[in-house]
Amino acid sequence: MTAIGFPDTFCFGVADADLQVIGEKYTCAEEKSVRTMWSYFAQHSGKCFQHQGPEEGIDRYHKWQDDIRLMSSLGVKHYRTSVSMSRILKENGEVNRNAVTWYTNYFKTLKKNGIAIYATLYHWELPLYLHEIGGWKNPRVIDVFVKHARAVAENLGEYIDEYFILNEPWCASMLSYHLGAHAPGETNLKGALTAAHHLLLAQGAAYEALLHLNNDLKISTVVNVEPSYAFSLRENDREAARRADGYFNRWFLDPVYLGSYPEDMVALYGKDMPKVKAADMKTIAIGINLYTLGINNYCGRINRYDPKAPLGYSSVNKPGAPTNDLGWPIFVPPYYPEALYDILQQVYYSYQSHGLKRLYITENGMALESKVSLRNPVPSLVGGTGTGVMGDEKVVNDQRRVEYLKAHITQVYKAVQRGIPIEGYFAWTLMDNFEWAEGYRPKSAFGMVYVDRTTMERIPKQSALWYANLMKTNTISTFKGVTLQE
Repeated sequence: MTAIGFPDTFCFGVADADLQVIGEKYTCAEEKSVRTMWSYFAQHSGKCFQHQGPEEGIDRYHKWQDDIRLMSSLGVKHYRTSVSMSRILKENGEVNRNAVTWYTNYFKTLKKNGIAIYATLYHWELPLYLHEIGGWKNPRVIDVFVKHARAVAENLGEYIDEYFILNEPWCASMLSYHLGAHAPGETNLKGALTAAHHLLLAQGAAYEALLHLNNDLKISTVVNVEPSYAFSLRENDREAARRADGYFNRWFLDPVYLGSYPEDMVALYGKDMPKVKAADMKTIAIGINLYTLGINNYCGRINRYDPKAPLGYSSVNKPGAPTNDLGWPIFVPPYYPEALYDILQQVYYSYQSHGLKRLYITENGMALESKVSLRNPVPSLVGGTGTGVMGDEKVVNDQRRVEYLKAHITQVYKAVQRGIPIEGYFAWTLMDNFEWAEGYRPKSAFGMVYVDRTTMERIPKQSALWYANLMKTNTISTFKGVTLQE
């Protein structure tokens, strides 16, 4: 057993997103917010688990005070969440004062508990009325988003420590408009590339709007990235890996830091490319001014040449290698390379000379089905959850998640030791919640706190107690030969 310690200045925190936790039916009924496209998509697309949508969430809307008490008991000091544009703005463009009041109470109480707030301005909470005019394919959405960003800063800025403009623009465009897995569920490459371009334009325009309000703000953004490994040394497999890297990673980073889309991908997309003006790229290229780049990573991909696939490549997994409960491969040795470490190197060394200053890991975690059991007695770092039987306590054993977190945080430590300027790690996620197209499927639970879907009771899992100790000490113990299999 070996202990590794992070610098005292390194921030360990937790993350979630408004739409996944809040309970949309409550915001619509009680503060007259507008519906998101996700509630409609869940009900009508046929692509969501049991048609489950964000209507219930985990009722953060009513249970926010209890949730802050739980955060505080776990020792949370850094918290990334989102501020929904479907709540902040009415359809007529006016600020929804009821929503501002809720966020003010929530954020003010977080700050009173010594918890820093990292606010994401778009975590896929697109209003349904904007979806109905084409969503991110329509440039009108850019203006609405900028108005939202300005409204957040003007009404809630005193509580916000750092802004993240977008969360995962690849998911908001390619996964949603090309692969069709997320709302709005379309499968059109041209539409997806248009949506991606508009997202990046909105990001640049929002940056300028925020800076105009206060040039001392810490303004950042978040991308989801995956290292792309070639299946073999054959040239066509190496090209497949390069193409996948362009599709997932470079398409959303090159414009921000280099001021242009990658030429190889522009050639590949051909007639599906949107019209791009020179002024567009000046708006998009804000990388040199960003305070932090947030990295979301869960795994890597091994890619091989596949002439039958739309973009000429497909991904493969190693038989018998560990996965999370959604089937995503877990990239740790000896089964796979260290994906998180590799992508941190790739991103930093690709863009450090173009303005990239520092990195956070803004999401990393494991989907794992968990079951509640009773144990007598159980020591607890946070007081436990009583069951009405003296000495009994509800406990959730998710040791595989603990091992996943250990393995990946060790990769972060390795990158820090190499000199890569990583200043924080935010575990995804604090509590089980609405997992997009997976709904509330038990296998899709990423939370370190179990949420009973009937009672909404919160029960810290083993991982929450382990992570609480990490947040307190900035130190973890690692074990050789960690297994992530059941």
